[in-house]
Amino acid sequence: MESIKSADVIAPSPDVAPGHPRELLRSFLRDRSAASDERWRRWCADLVKGGRLRPTDLSDWWTAINEFDPVLAQYAAEPVTVPDTTVVVAGSGKEQFKTFNVSTAAAILAAAAGTPVVKGISRSVSAVSGAADILDILGVTPVARPAAIQQALQRRNIAFVAYPVFCPHYAARYDGVFDSISPASFFMPVATVCVRASGFVLGLAHADVALAALALRMIRPDIATGVVVSTDLSHGETVDEYSDVGTVRLARVAAGALDSTTHTNPEPARHWRRAVAHQPTHRGNAALVADALTATGDTPCTRLVELNASLIVGTTATGCRPDEGIARVHHARRSGRAMRLLTELSESR
Repeated sequence: MESIKSADVIAPSPDVAPGHPRELLRSFLRDRSAASDERWRRWCADLVKGGRLRPTDLSDWWTAINEFDPVLAQYAAEPVTVPDTTVVVAGSGKEQFKTFNVSTAAAILAAAAGTPVVKGISRSVSAVSGAADILDILGVTPVARPAAIQQALQRRNIAFVAYPVFCPHYAARYDGVFDSISPASFFMPVATVCVRASGFVLGLAHADVALAALALRMIRPDIATGVVVSTDLSHGETVDEYSDVGTVRLARVAAGALDSTTHTNPEPARHWRRAVAHQPTHRGNAALVADALTATGDTPCTRLVELNASLIVGTTATGCRPDEGIARVHHARRSGRAMRLLTELSESR
C-alpha cells in the first residue's frame, strides 16, 4: 500500500456540485498555496464556531479525504486485524489550556491494566510536545507500518502508531496548516487508525462531543463502542481529557445508540493547574508522563491519568462500572505494572 504515489489520487466524482462542501474540501486539498491554506483555515473556523457542522458533513469530509489519499482508502476498506477488546485512543489536541501528555500515560496505564491499546501519535502541533516527541525522550519506538501493530499488541499489549502511517498523502497536506480545532478534529484522529478495534476513546477540545460520536458511528460502523470526552476547565478553557474538575462532557456510542451526559465539578485550583500543566521542554513533559505512572504517591497527575485510563478500560469491558475501572488502573499503577511496562517498552528499542 505504501508504494502508491500521489499521482494515483482519485479524481473527484462528477455528481458533486462545485459549491458543495465536499468539493470545496477537494479544492483545498489540491491547492497547496499559502492563499489556499488561509482560505481553508477561515472556512473551517467558520464551520466550527458557527455550529454549522452535521454528522453527514463530517462523513462527506471522510469520503473526500479517502479519495485524496488512496493509501488511507485501502486501509479503511481492509482494517488491520487486532486482538478482541482492542481500543483505539486518540486526541484532538489544540486545547486552550495545555496539559502534559495525559493520553500517552493513560494509554500505557490502560495497557498495563489488561486492555489492548492502539494509540495514535503525532509531533507537536499547538503545544511544545506531541506524543511522538515524548516517546522519543522515553525511548519508546512506534510501529513503523500497520502490519506490525498486531505483533506489538501481542508483545506489550500496546502499539503506538503515527497517523501518517495510515494516511501519508493527507498527513503531508494537512500537517502544519491548522493550530486550532477543524472539522477533521472531530473524527480523523480515530477514523484514521484503521484497525478492527472493539472500541475507541477520543479526547476532543470542543464541547460538541455528540457530533463527533455520531460522525464516528457513521464513518467507522465497524467499531461497536466508543466514547468522546471533553472538559471545560473554565469558560474558554477546554481540554481533550476526562477530569474530575470543570464541566465534563461524555458521549457514548454502544449498540448503535448514543448517550450524552454532562457533569459539573468545581473549577480547578491553582495547584492543580500547576501540577498538570504542559512543560516548556520535551524532557519536562516526558518526566511528567513517567511520574504519573510511578507506583508511589497520589497526585493531580496520577489522578488525571487514572481517570483517562479508566475510560479506556471501561470502553470494552462489559458491565465495568466507573469505580471498578478506576480500581483496576489504580492497582496497575500502585502494583508497579505500569512502570514495568514503560521500562519494557523503552528497553525494546
